[in-house]
Amino acid sequence: MLNSLEQEPAFALLAPGFFDDERWRVFRPAADGAATLWTAPYDGRARATRGTLMPAAIAFGEGGPRPSLELTAPTFEGDVERIRARIAAGDVYQVNLTVRARVTGVGGAELLRALCRGAVPRFAAWVRLPSIGEFVSASPELLVETDARWIHAEPMKGTAAPGQRAQLEASEKDRAELAMITDLLRNDLQQLCERGTVSVPAARRFLELPYVVQAVSDVEGQLRPGVSLERVLEVMHPGGSVTGAPRAAAMELIRELELTPRRFYCGALGLETANRSRVALLIRTATKLGDREWEYGVGGGITWDSDPAKELAEVRLKLGALER
Repeated sequence: MLNSLEQEPAFALLAPGFFDDERWRVFRPAADGAATLWTAPYDGRARATRGTLMPAAIAFGEGGPRPSLELTAPTFEGDVERIRARIAAGDVYQVNLTVRARVTGVGGAELLRALCRGAVPRFAAWVRLPSIGEFVSASPELLVETDARWIHAEPMKGTAAPGQRAQLEASEKDRAELAMITDLLRNDLQQLCERGTVSVPAARRFLELPYVVQAVSDVEGQLRPGVSLERVLEVMHPGGSVTGAPRAAAMELIRELELTPRRFYCGALGLETANRSRVALLIRTATKLGDREWEYGVGGGITWDSDPAKELAEVRLKLGALER
């Protein structure tokens, strides 16, 4: 199935995390389709594409070529110090700083296989649409989901190596980082929800993935009547965990520091059917640049307590999605 998709001009292959069962599905554009695919680059508005969904039989083995990976981060540690200076000046509280790795030697099917070796990330996807281009994602992060008027966000902040959950739990820096982004998303939901319905059922819990341990929180509420998914994305995209706080000031600093645009890395990919939707935040994502060349983004949240060398080590840890 994967190899046959290489010949198709327009599709989205979506992992089971976008649905409520264990099946992959292929979305194909169709004007009279019952499903809507939402795509948004980091620095752009969300676009809707109508289409149909069909089940897909997908299996990942250990074979196939491994991508060639080259991380470019010449100014990363200096940029961490620049952010700390802006935090000290009171301009921002936290900034998500990212860098790029150049990935070569693979097509979309091969790249998705590489990202899904060992375990399939919750929101793995391979998208190719003439209107936007092509990207492959191994994101484990939910930006937002809705069911009728119920809305739920799941910000992710805090990363540790496998087996080091205890160290992550004890980290005050990571705890504070998640708390700031949870508060930002709580404020987002208050713009969309009935007064008094926004709550934080879990301020901090842990996801143990094959190559990292991640900390997340849960924020939920009851949408006001008539609030569409388009309006939800206008408020919540780009996600707070990939910008920082306050969002506008953090995004301005990101534009100053980052050497290349993020493209679909840190963007959004969602599926809406009937009155339900689920939208992934596109971390662990590569955007296609050439025939067999991709740009893969990786980064992390910077606070006053950040140590530049440790932040760079965390970036390299997150590359484990491709390197393991």
